[in-house]
Amino acid sequence: SSGINAEYGGIMDIIRAFLLGLQDSLVSGGRTVKLLKCDSNIRSKMLQCFLLNGVVFLFSLLLFDWIIVPVVMIVVPSETSAWLDMILTAVFRVLWVLPLYLISRLLNVFWYQEIADLVYKSVKRTRSKPVASSISETVADLIYSVVVQCIFLLQASLVGAIPVVGSTLQTMHMALVYSLYAFEYVWMNQGHGVITRTALMHHNWAYFVGYGIIMALVISAATSYFMGVCFFSLLFPLLIVSCHFTSPQSTIKHMALPLFKPSIILTDKMMSLANRIQNV
Repeated sequence: SSGINAEYGGIMDIIRAFLLGLQDSLVSGGRTVKLLKCDSNIRSKMLQCFLLNGVVFLFSLLLFDWIIVPVVMIVVPSETSAWLDMILTAVFRVLWVLPLYLISRLLNVFWYQEIADLVYKSVKRTRSKPVASSISETVADLIYSVVVQCIFLLQASLVGAIPVVGSTLQTMHMALVYSLYAFEYVWMNQGHGVITRTALMHHNWAYFVGYGIIMALVISAATSYFMGVCFFSLLFPLLIVSCHFTSPQSTIKHMALPLFKPSIILTDKMMSLANRIQNV
């Protein structure tokens, strides 16, 4: 009986943590709006993200898919519509979508960092410990983090192929990685290295799944890769701002789930191999 009660209590802890993460992702939106009203610099960066990713990028995709292509298909003869659709789509993606995608990705990187730094400063958070003592350490931490995240995305794709539960597991992985993307800005400003950051994810995984689940579901509903990119680019600044008003590490108490551990082990092996090759 005690074992059953303990198992039930563990399940309830996981559910509560998940719901708390979901609640924080929604409720903190009110604080985000209040912050945007008070801080013109943050509001300006958020507006730039919205205009580029929403008004320009997403609107152009919808305009092409929902208006231009259907109108052309109606006007041209049916025997030529198939190859004309293929040509139009190829030209549109090569001459417009791909360049705009590359430009937006580059600009978003700088805007996201500026938004995170402005919010961190605005809420008067102090660094819990010194940030990496040198530029080389900071770059090394960033490279290591990027490799870990890339391998984790591959892991998410692999678990997605598991029958029956694959889709759920993949969504769970993506919710975790979206939460990590957002909270990394806070944790890096606090001086936490990548191992500490992933450890926080392991010990509070249910919370972070709840926090990132809306983003994961919205992006999974996108009809194309580029539309999913637009959805992410529009929603992610909100996650960056709202995560500054949460404290997941002080509220979640349940079993750790080291989903990032395989990515860390593989990254360590890759780094070790690269060092050996360099020293040869």
